[in-house]
Parts: sequence; structure tokens; C-alpha cells
Amino acid sequence: MNLSDFRKKIIDEIKFMSSAEGTTNTEEFLNYATDSLVEAEEIEEYSPLHFEGLGKNGRKIEIDGYNYNDLDDCLSLFIAPEIHLLEEVTLTNSEAEKYFVRARNFLEDSSYILANGEDSTPGYGLASDVHKLYKDVRKYRIYLLTDMTMSKSIKELDAPNLYGKIVEYQIWDMGRLYQLDSSSNGKEEIVIDLHDLFGRGIPCLSASETDDYNAYLCNIPGMVLANLYNTYGGRLLEGNVRSFLQIKGKVNKGIRNTILNNPTMFFAYNNGIAATASEVEINNIDGIDYITRITSLQIVNGGQTTASLAMALLNDKKDNSESKINTIYVPMKLSIVSHEKAQELIPNISRFANTQNKVSDADLWSNHPFHIRIEEFSRRIYAPASRGQQFGTHWYYERANGQYKQETYKCSQAEKRRFELQNPPTQMFKKIDLARYMNLKQMRPDIASKGAQSGFAFFANWVVKEWEKNEATFNEEYFKDIVSLGIIAKEADKIVRSQPWYNAYKANIVAYTISRIFYEVVSNHSDRAISLKQVWAKQSLSEAWQKQIISISEIMYNHLIDENRPYENVTEWAKRELCWENAKKVSLQLNNDFIEELIDRAVAISDQSFAKKDQRTINKLQAMIEVVNFGSDNWRALIEWDSTHHVLSARDIEFINLAIGIDSGKTPSEKQALIIIDILEKSRIESFPL
Repeated sequence: MNLSDFRKKIIDEIKFMSSAEGTTNTEEFLNYATDSLVEAEEIEEYSPLHFEGLGKNGRKIEIDGYNYNDLDDCLSLFIAPEIHLLEEVTLTNSEAEKYFVRARNFLEDSSYILANGEDSTPGYGLASDVHKLYKDVRKYRIYLLTDMTMSKSIKELDAPNLYGKIVEYQIWDMGRLYQLDSSSNGKEEIVIDLHDLFGRGIPCLSASETDDYNAYLCNIPGMVLANLYNTYGGRLLEGNVRSFLQIKGKVNKGIRNTILNNPTMFFAYNNGIAATASEVEINNIDGIDYITRITSLQIVNGGQTTASLAMALLNDKKDNSESKINTIYVPMKLSIVSHEKAQELIPNISRFANTQNKVSDADLWSNHPFHIRIEEFSRRIYAPASRGQQFGTHWYYERANGQYKQETYKCSQAEKRRFELQNPPTQMFKKIDLARYMNLKQMRPDIASKGAQSGFAFFANWVVKEWEKNEATFNEEYFKDIVSLGIIAKEADKIVRSQPWYNAYKANIVAYTISRIFYEVVSNHSDRAISLKQVWAKQSLSEAWQKQIISISEIMYNHLIDENRPYENVTEWAKRELCWENAKKVSLQLNNDFIEELIDRAVAISDQSFAKKDQRTINKLQAMIEVVNFGSDNWRALIEWDSTHHVLSARDIEFINLAIGIDSGKTPSEKQALIIIDILEKSRIESFPL
């Protein structure tokens, strides 16, 4: 697929989604572009917030969203011109500058907006935060998101500093989005030329070479490491490390103290860093190997060391930090992993490198069995036919980024149409969508309002704990509940958008509305329960549901914008637990016709019990299949392996002998098969290789 074909495909998808969801084409392009940037880990979160106005001397102000990244201490603004549906348009330097200036004016004129703007407008609260909270950030970044193609004459985007802080301009045009889409690892590659940064390469020693990876030991200058972090920020850190630093804080006081007061001992005191890359270039000079170029560098251990050096360089100049960091060298273990192996190996490298930080299973989410089970349900279970269709469809769960598009990557047009009829684009949902839906059911709209990554992390931690308690909780009915919650959220989105009082904060209003409905049922109708089965059966909301959303959404909107709220910025206020605690106290009543659709809670509990029982039965059958498929030769190999490793008990060996008995036609029972598979997993943990 070339760039022109890619653009046509994206525009067609945008037109389809805007028609199906009742949104504008530009809104859908923004959704596509920002989702792509989140998936590529270019940004952590995105909060939509459209604002247009006039600033000092009548100059134009315009933004479409924002994000504050605490890890990078960076405030980002987003602006997207109206998209061009019928033709490919070139983005000139002057046109790009026009939009960057409009977004920049929001930062420069925040005080003017506060003095002259309406406090009910969406931009007013953010202007207050810019003026009060974000003037001391490390840097500002402005993203121009456009379906245009950037002119080749645009080389470098220089932006003057603001309030003494760095300002970065980023253009994400259709060409750059195409490159991101075509990337083998779903990210924009970071290519570091050490000649540019350091004037020479980094001496290295080859430490290991296997079919899966090559490894090098080296010392990276502290100044190079600090400058890399100050240039690339959180993009340089692997996901687990990034999550850890966001929870624990960026700067380690002990590391900072060594940098400023004892830099010559840094090498002796510090454990160094572990990193991965997809490719390196090495030059041999006078018999010594030097790394001169690194592609896709990711720090998998040592994030606090890296961040502490970077922060000291910026914030401790009064203590002569620059000259001290120039004397520091940091030990680095660098593993070169191909793109094909990256998804499998890098999370494990991070996991074992971070054992002292107890990286949780939730951080290694892509390989969690919950994830795989939901994916299997989504490919197998058909939703009831609806809206006049004569066939059922799938709600497609995208377990890994890009799965949906890969399904039709090499298909003919007829095969693609057939796939999309069975798996409609409007019924594809991702991990972050699943997390949002379930956070709403668990009545945490404050968490759902925090954004994709934060909401997902919260949900993932809950799932890991629940899975350990009883994995049968996550059964076919659970999957149908997820879909039903998705239907409720999508319908609520359309309903809120169409209300006469609506002007902004849709995602927050929807989150609080759905959670408040669930809370009201639990609190004041405890003998009843919401029937998600009814939503699944109809694949839409009843009239009672729609009316209930209309009435409560207005109440929640008024709560969110209440003039006595403690936070000026409504979007930020919605992320606070206090906001949700206050929302639960707002007086309201459910409509009678909605109450009539509630079911007896005992029935709901019984349904859940039967679903868990069915899942346990499925687990037993799957275990029997696994025992047979593993094969008697492999079970014998396990017995032989244990003769030198002594991991299995006498009871364990008895069960393995039952598995070996499949050769003579004797099949273990369902319960025995479960125990046998548990023994196999225990052995694998103890290094059994099969």
C-alpha cells in the first residue's frame, strides 16, 4: 500500500465512522490520529478540548485538545485543521506556522482568556491551569495533526522559547502517519547518531551472541544519557519502566546526591542501566569497537538513573551540575533484539531486569491469559442479528495493536468486505476500551476520566487479583457484559452530544452518567440489578435506558461545571475521586420505566454462578485436550528431566504416568487433567524446556 492508497483508506474509514457515530469528519480524524499516537507511545494520554477565540490585539487562538505528561513534565497542545475529503493538499511552511501560532497563542494569552473569557467555555479552565500550574513545566509541545502532506521544503521547525521554557513543534501529517502505520513495531523509530550527540562513538565489548539477540557491555557518558532523555523523554523508556517511574517519582534523591556531591564515585555506586535496541552500527578503530548509531533504544532498567541525570542537568546548574555530569560514566548492558522478536523478548528482559522493583503481571499485560481468553471469545461468539440484518456479527477484540487491519492486509476486496460484514469496524474494541467500560461498571468514572493508560493500569491490576482468586469469573457471560457496556457507552455518547445544553466534556459526562446509574441501582434498589443480558439481546438500548441517560446526564453535567468546584479545569476536576464522591451525593431518582426493566438480583447472581460453572467445565475439557496434544513422548521427557532436577513429588509423578497412559487408550479424567497441566506449568517455571 502506497501513501495515496493509505490516505484513501483512512479517509473512507473516517467518513464511515463519522456517519455511524454522528460525529464530524475532523473529530474522527482526531480520534484516529491521537489513538495512533497513544498506541505508538508518542503520547501517554489525550484530552479532547476544542477552543476558538481571539486573544490580545485580536489574534486568533485555536486548540483541539491537550495532555500533561508528568514523567516528562511537558504540556502538549493539539490542533487539527479541517480535513480535506476530496483532494490531497500540501501543507506549506506558512500554513503550518499559522496553526502553530494559533495554538501557541493559547499559552501566551492564558491570562487574557481568564480576564476576558467566559468561565463556562471549555478553554477557560485549561487557561487557568496554564497560567497557574503549567508555567513552570520543563517544556511545551504543540502537535499539528493533519490529513495534508507536508511540503518537502519544511526541514526544521524552530520555535522560540516561552516563559524561558523550550517549545517543540511536531507535525503529524498523512505521510508521517503512514510511516507509523507501516512500522514493523507500531512505533516511530528513534535513531540516535552518537557522532551528532557525542562527537564519537561509545566503546563497547561484545558480551553475547545468540539466534535471538546480541548483547554488548559499554559505558555511556552521563552527559549523553541526560541529553537523550531531555530530547526524547518518556519515549526512551520501556513501558514497564515508564509506569514504575510515574508511580514512584522521577528523581531518586540518593542518585541526585551522588551526581552533585560525589560524581567520581557514580560508577562504583550505581548499578547502571539495561537497554534494548533493534539495530546498532559499530565501527572498529585501532582494534576497539565503537557504537556509533542506535535504532529504537529502550531503557528497560535504570529509568531513575536516567531521569535523575537529566533533571540534575536542567535544574541544578547553580551547583555546577553540567561539569559534574561530564565526569560521569554509566555502565550499560545493551541487547539488540529484532523487531520480530521484540514483542516476545523485551517484556521479559524488562521483567527480569526489574525483579528488585517487583514488576507486576499487570505490566506484562499482552501475554496475560485473561487477554487471550477475551480474544478467543470475540472470534467465536456471535452477537444477535440487529437493525434488520439477517446474520450475527462479532465484536472484535484487538489484543495487539494493528490486529484488525492485519486481518485484511493481503485480502482481495471481496474477502475484505466479507470480513468487515462479519466484524464491523464499529464493533472493534481495544484494551483501553475494555478497561474503560469495566471501570464504569465498577463505578469509577474518575479513573475512566483520567485517560486511556491510567484507566487501563487500574483495571489491569484488578483483573490480575481477580484472576488469581477465580479465573472462571471471566467467562462467556463476562464477555457479553463487556460488549453490552460498550453499547451503553456508545449510545450514551450519541445521546449526550444531541442534548441542547451540551457544549463540552462529553467523555466525562458519559462516564459519570453511566457510573451514577449503576451506583443508584446498587445503593437504592439493592434487591434489583441492571440486566446487561437485555442490552446484549437487542444490541441497542431500550427507550427507558435512553430516557434515563438523558435525565441523569444533565444532572451530572451540572455537577461537573458547578461554580463551587475546587478545580477550575472541568476535565481535571472530573479525574478527582472527590468529584465522584460529591457526584454520589447529588439527589436524583431513577425513572419508573427504567426501574421496571431491572431484574431480581438473585437471578443475576444465579446467572453469574452458572456462567462460572460453565467456564470451569470448559477449562477441564481444554486441559484434557492439552494433555493429549502434549503427547506421551513429552510426558516421558518430563519424568526423565525430573530424575536429575527433583522438582516433582511422588504424587506428581503418579499423575504424569496417567498422562503417559494415553498411549494405551486410558485418558485422565477432567479433574486429573487440570492437575496434570498445573504440574507441567510448575515444571516449566523450574526450567523444564518443553
